[in-house]
Amino acid sequence: MQLHPVKSSFRPFAKDLIHFQAALPRRKMGRRSRRKTRNPANKLTDDLIVEILSRLPVKSLCRFKSVSSRWNGLISDPVHRRRLPQTLAGLFYDTWNQARFPEEARHFTSLWERRRPFPGPPLFCPSFSFIPDYEDVDISLTDSCNGLLLCRRPKNTSSDEFCYVVCNPATESWVVLPDSSAGGKVRNVRLAFDPVDSPHFYVFEFEFGGRGVDIYSSQTGEWSYKKSEWYQYRGISGEESSVFFNGLLHIVTVQFQCMLAAVDVVGETWLTVSLPEYVGEMNSRDPGFVGQYHGQLCYITQGDCETHMSIWVLENYAFEHWTLKHRVSVQRLTEKIIPPPSSYRLVTIHPHCNWILYSAGWDQTLMAYNVDRGEVHVIRNLGSDCLMPYFPYVPLYSGSLTDGH
Repeated sequence: MQLHPVKSSFRPFAKDLIHFQAALPRRKMGRRSRRKTRNPANKLTDDLIVEILSRLPVKSLCRFKSVSSRWNGLISDPVHRRRLPQTLAGLFYDTWNQARFPEEARHFTSLWERRRPFPGPPLFCPSFSFIPDYEDVDISLTDSCNGLLLCRRPKNTSSDEFCYVVCNPATESWVVLPDSSAGGKVRNVRLAFDPVDSPHFYVFEFEFGGRGVDIYSSQTGEWSYKKSEWYQYRGISGEESSVFFNGLLHIVTVQFQCMLAAVDVVGETWLTVSLPEYVGEMNSRDPGFVGQYHGQLCYITQGDCETHMSIWVLENYAFEHWTLKHRVSVQRLTEKIIPPPSSYRLVTIHPHCNWILYSAGWDQTLMAYNVDRGEVHVIRNLGSDCLMPYFPYVPLYSGSLTDGH
């Protein structure tokens, strides 16, 4: 989604809106005095305010929710969400509990809803009821990327074979992918999509051992197989962190030692980059987390053996130049949990705020670390029956999946 600058004709109104609260009188006045000091922004219609807000960056839009109850209502109104830029809304995740039926269930938790004694329905339906036959088969969520979700759906109730479904919960649209060379057998899979650069999405299905990859393109509607050109085959177990950045899928791979591997959407460019901190023998320590931080590719350490969380950014691919941007102790990250756990699990990096989201403790407490202020915030408890991984979700209201659904 591209953000357009505010036109000059809107600037006086935008300025009045921004200073709405500041312009209000601070002392009691007579009726005549109040009439003279009324804010001209109050005369603007809701449609005009929404039009102005739609041209602002996401970070500013989040801040402007606190200007007034009217603004908060306009920005939060589901009718206006399609016109306003979106940010990280929440997480999809699964839980497993033998004491209930069904034992496994999917949930969506919002990051920004205020705590209420009786919370309403989730912002997005986690059952994906808009996908046909969702009640008859077990639709499993495997990946998320910039507003789209990648799911596996069994072809029928009596078969182990499945098909891939890419869906958009915000618009309740979906598309079924054709079979790859794996023929519906389970492989490690990743979704790649960046609506700023292209309306098309890509699905990477890796062979076990990293010997090759099948790449699906929504532009062609076909799969293409590419043999791996990494200097040594990289093991991908399915649990490693990945991110789609600058047209490349980056994934932390495990093979004797962890490295960062990357491949483009057509399978022509293959890169491997040594990580800034040696992770050690396979399975001896957590491979860490890869994501975006201030518009740069970053790597964050985590795991039971780590005493600190370190944020590194990659300055140069060719020279494998990493720069340490921030470092904080695990004790600081988990001090608000009783008893304090010795480790944590990274969830995601907020795309518009300098926040690191992570979970910690036996009841999987979702927390946020404000890098700028060094503050730790507790969001909510997800429950001890919560399953990894979590799938961050940024609503996408623009564009459509080209399958007629």
